[in-house]
Amino acid sequence: MKCKICGTGTLRDLEIAVSAGADAVGFIVGTTHKSEDSISPSQAGEMIRALPPFISGVVVTHLTETTDLIRLIEETACSVLQIQDMVPVETLVLLRERFPYLTLIKAVHVMDETAVDTAKVFARYADAILLDSRTADRLGGTGITHDWSISARIVEAVDKPVILAGGLNPENLVAAMSSVKPYAVDVHSGVKKNGVRDLERTADFVQTAHGFH
Repeated sequence: MKCKICGTGTLRDLEIAVSAGADAVGFIVGTTHKSEDSISPSQAGEMIRALPPFISGVVVTHLTETTDLIRLIEETACSVLQIQDMVPVETLVLLRERFPYLTLIKAVHVMDETAVDTAKVFARYADAILLDSRTADRLGGTGITHDWSISARIVEAVDKPVILAGGLNPENLVAAMSSVKPYAVDVHSGVKKNGVRDLERTADFVQTAHGFH
């Protein structure tokens, strides 16, 4: 199974994700909620350009205004954008028209069963759905799992790739993948040790994901 390592804030973070064999690396840019790993568009752009071939750079943002999102895409020169907060579907349509090459990932926070219908709506306009957890002050990176039975229903209900996030770590990853059967998995705080990305935990996570069938 494919996996993304999110919250890449430094070159060391980047080197760890790449050496661990991650399929994608996430950069948090443009925050409205709490995040310890937010970086500037120029920093994200530099690290995206430093990625070797066949590893995707994903800009993850809390921004919701279309003009802000357009500026962010242009400043980072990203080819994959993950929108964490709620936006009208018209925003996705406008971004698709403006940037035909762009891969759009829309996060859906699995708080209760209404997430199923929300995911169905956004799946018509996004290239993938990412299922995450949230709190009052965080749109991601919570370290908290959500109800995987709801996530499994979303995987069955939509015809787009579903990425599972939210409280994943090397210890619970097999159970999560077995329960939900997503297209890919995404980790942020779960591969940290003492608040810093850890090489051993990152490598363990990637190897477990890649070895799952």
